[in-house]
Amino acid sequence: MSLRCAALLLALPGMGAAQRVLLISLDGFGQQALVEEMPALKRVIERGVRLSMQTAFPSTTANSHVVLATGAWGDVNGIHANSHPVMPRREHTSFERGDGYRAKGLTAEPIWAAAARQGVRSVVVNAVPTFPFLPTNAPPGLPLAVVNYYQTKLVAPHRALSPADMLSIPCETWKESALPRKCFYWSEGDVAFHASLGASKASGYDHMDVSVEPGGPEVRAWLAPTEDAPPRGRALARHFSDGLAIGEPPDAVVYFRLFEASAGSFLLFRSAVRELAITDAALRSRILREAGGVFGNGHAEWNRARDSLTHRRALEVLELGMRQQSRVQQWLWREWKPGFLFGYFSAADEADHQWLAAPPLENTRQWVYAALDAALEPLIATLEPTDHIVFVSDHGMGVTEKLVRVAPVLERAGLMARTPGRELDTERSKMSLLYNCAVVNTRDWKGGIVPLGERDTVIATAARLLRELKDPETGLAVMAQVLTSEKDKAKFGFGGHAGADFCFDPAPGYYVENSFAAPVVEKLAVPRGNHGGSPLRRDMRSTFIAAGPRIAKGRPWPEMRAIDVAPLIARLLGISPPLDSRGSNAALPLPSPLQSQ
Repeated sequence: MSLRCAALLLALPGMGAAQRVLLISLDGFGQQALVEEMPALKRVIERGVRLSMQTAFPSTTANSHVVLATGAWGDVNGIHANSHPVMPRREHTSFERGDGYRAKGLTAEPIWAAAARQGVRSVVVNAVPTFPFLPTNAPPGLPLAVVNYYQTKLVAPHRALSPADMLSIPCETWKESALPRKCFYWSEGDVAFHASLGASKASGYDHMDVSVEPGGPEVRAWLAPTEDAPPRGRALARHFSDGLAIGEPPDAVVYFRLFEASAGSFLLFRSAVRELAITDAALRSRILREAGGVFGNGHAEWNRARDSLTHRRALEVLELGMRQQSRVQQWLWREWKPGFLFGYFSAADEADHQWLAAPPLENTRQWVYAALDAALEPLIATLEPTDHIVFVSDHGMGVTEKLVRVAPVLERAGLMARTPGRELDTERSKMSLLYNCAVVNTRDWKGGIVPLGERDTVIATAARLLRELKDPETGLAVMAQVLTSEKDKAKFGFGGHAGADFCFDPAPGYYVENSFAAPVVEKLAVPRGNHGGSPLRRDMRSTFIAAGPRIAKGRPWPEMRAIDVAPLIARLLGISPPLDSRGSNAALPLPSPLQSQ
């Protein structure tokens, strides 16, 4: 039996009074992360510990976060990947999928619910699964606030606007301007905006005022050059307007950036209009009013830009997202004063999916990691000497150069079938694909066709085909391993009634796409960053960083698994682990890397 960090922690008696714990998930922050660009985070590491960690299989975002939250693999917590089979089997086909980011499939208690149940004032911000609010992830009547801004209603996505996107209207309200004001109106769904372009000097137009109603509260976006260097020694997203509240009380807050302005044209960026959901309704308006609006990722269209100017503008949008994620979490830590906060930042994952392997442009990865550090720094600065801070990640990231499509291979063997319309034929297919895994369409599923006694034969046939699959260009196997045994399922936790029948691990450089398209192996025009492979691979391993009075600086720690995080946090808080935790317990009487006070 291998040694586990949380086991050592739980084995230590008499650790004294509990302290506050700030736990932050840095999505996609694996061994490839540019820590050298992050001086604030490096200072945390210098006074604590940094480890690589075994995450879930497949190493994907939704299920890996649920593992961190519950201390249990998917065979216990019910979430196996970004999408998962729907239970119970007798009522659902093996082809139906639930959304792994949502709480509906959750079957285990998360750490924030466990802490609140035991009297620790707790808040969780956007960690999976925090939405919708259900008794499992947001039990009522407890000292708990659950916040989400990723799965909530998106009223309007990010948008870059020019005069062609607006209606020119008369300027009804006089405002001081060195040049004649130009006024505009536009609407997007249920939201309408009024704007006027003005000039502080006769030399040219240099600002845009925006409001929801004429004469109502407005914000001003000043014309400023696009940033040309990472945010080292400057404020994040410094040229964006103040936040403009949408609705009363504010249902959302948006920001504007004037990138270009002249007498005949302009380019105005508006951040996404997204609702902020929170279980404590009294806090919602305060957060939006005092901390501002918050949204998830950057502007996808600009992220794909190859020209320098648009690319740098995309980086400014990413900065705004990180800044606002930080402000909301700072506000909750400072104003609501929880004993435990579980927060979240998405930027590393977004950056490395897009730019881990792409040709360098504007030092993109360095820029994003410097911005992430600038967003984390004020959170780190809020800690008292008695507080603990823990950073974790859900997975790492590796370079993908080729796509692999296994569906055509399985189709040729009669394991999968297509309709005349070339879609998956659920009445004739013997299996369905998940993310790097598969489910056999056995008769215990609604409409299943494979007798239970033939299940192992189907698995063995599929496993053989995948192991024999070669890259025609290199002649090498495209699968590093195919996992079919009960030992594999127990080790990685991908089995269980709601889990997969077998999984496969693509070799480094390959990414599995679940489609019938040709060819089976295809080289990407531009390499990308991806994850999903075995969590034992170095590039797929996630990160664990911790510091505080009970964390011994520089002491060696044994192997760390994602299921050990929740028990470790519980011990720091002075409480019992989540009810369904399968992380290490107090059975091993070993010396601990944690120090008593």
